[in-house]
Amino acid sequence: MPIFDQGYQHWSGQLASHGWRWLAITRHDLRIALAGRAIRLVLFIALVPAVMLAFALSMWGLLEQKSDLITGILPMFGFLDPAILAGPRAYRVEIWTLSYSFFLATELRFAMILVLLAGPNLISQDLRYNALPLYFSRPLWRIDYYLGKLGVIVALLGAVIVLPSIVAYVLGLLFSFDVTIVRDTFRILLASVAYGLLISLSAGLLILALSSLSRNSRYVALFWIGMWFVTSAVSGALETGYRERAARQRDWRPLVSYTANLGRVGEQLLGTEAAWVKLSQFQPPHQRAMFLLDVMGPRFPWYWSAAVLVVLMGLSACILNYTIKSLDRLK
Repeated sequence: MPIFDQGYQHWSGQLASHGWRWLAITRHDLRIALAGRAIRLVLFIALVPAVMLAFALSMWGLLEQKSDLITGILPMFGFLDPAILAGPRAYRVEIWTLSYSFFLATELRFAMILVLLAGPNLISQDLRYNALPLYFSRPLWRIDYYLGKLGVIVALLGAVIVLPSIVAYVLGLLFSFDVTIVRDTFRILLASVAYGLLISLSAGLLILALSSLSRNSRYVALFWIGMWFVTSAVSGALETGYRERAARQRDWRPLVSYTANLGRVGEQLLGTEAAWVKLSQFQPPHQRAMFLLDVMGPRFPWYWSAAVLVVLMGLSACILNYTIKSLDRLK
């Protein structure tokens, strides 16, 4: 029968600084999240819009150069006005802006799915198995716990939004061979990264707050679906029959939708409206207003959406802190 020494054993590892202790929680929970097939499948499918963005920017760079490589696929650009194809460099900013806009709008949906799959278990499972005393018995502060859990959402969403935006931008530069492109488009890259971080922070705080309210992750998932899908459906139902009214600048109905608020702030960061306005010059004058309404939807002040998101993030942070603080007995 083996005998194990239960006495003190010296640990010879290297201590990390306190500022990075949250990273251990992120790595552990991220490893668990990536073990699920559903999350890996969504991450793989989310690469398709990223590949399309990189392809579009690369082809536009070749089009600006009038390269022979693009001659065979030139019919793919048949939806563009001939004036744009004749002088593509003059519309570089608009095409890049709209390419990123379509990409981010698509990835926003994948981001919501990833949060639905990975987020509900982050805190609810700790509550269910009474793991919080185990966490806080370590040299760990509550802020470390919050950052560690939030880091899982930031890592997943960064993988489908921020990282592809940077890679596609670099490829666009490489295929352009024009140094002026950095001056013209660097703002778009910064806006894309900022928008990705905004989605990660907003969705991360919200799902953590919801996850801290229940020990059952299924209920948390239902709450998230309500915040995402149901609010969008309600917003769409409110807008039905108000097409003309939606063209006004004070239509509040899209504010009901969580994703619509994220999208509106993203459009402001990218400058999507200015890009569409410039491209609308190719439409007959009497059709331009309807064209802009079709491609952009109702125009309400972006700071309304920003205010809604700030309130949601503040409320989520308060709920999260209050719930965890009430369970932290190791003070």
